[in-house]
Amino acid sequence: MMTQLLLRDATKAPELFDKSMKVYLNLAEAEVAKHYNFVKSLRVESLESYKQA
Repeated sequence: MMTQLLLRDATKAPELFDKSMKVYLNLAEAEVAKHYNFVKSLRVESLESYKQA
């Protein structure tokens, strides 16, 4: 959502928001990759460790 808002602002005033939008987009992509890799590495055998007591 934040990336979309920054993209909208960067389109209207690139001199103010272009750098911020690029930095935030890189951060968002890294977070998505982190979560993807975590989920991808999960094994059925380890799921019991993640259940709340």
